[in-house]
Amino acid sequence: MKSENLIHIKFEYESALDSKKDILASEIDLLKISQRINRYKEARLLELEIKEKIGKKLKVLKMDIGRLQNLLPKIKIPEILKPEEAHEEKKIERKKKKEKSEELSVEDELQDIQRKLNALQR
Repeated sequence: MKSENLIHIKFEYESALDSKKDILASEIDLLKISQRINRYKEARLLELEIKEKIGKKLKVLKMDIGRLQNLLPKIKIPEILKPEEAHEEKKIERKKKKEKSEELSVEDELQDIQRKLNALQR
């Protein structure tokens, strides 16, 4: 009964040979892909180890900096220097105001051009 369900296909010799070559080439490609995946996994593990070491060293460094800040005396800023900081803040505010005014002028120009276009279309 089983022999009735079997189907046989006949290949020509060259066709069968080409198919075998293709299968073997596919196996080679799959093995190369597998090797690359394994190398990637190894490199990724190494990268994670290095990142972990860097993270630990940064934590230690942060703690050391904190200890140094606690040990060093606090700096007292003279009154002469304080107004200069305020002066610098004013300069920054002026720059921001200039940028805003430039943005507004560009917006005004765009609106003016839009009005002119609307007038021409009517």
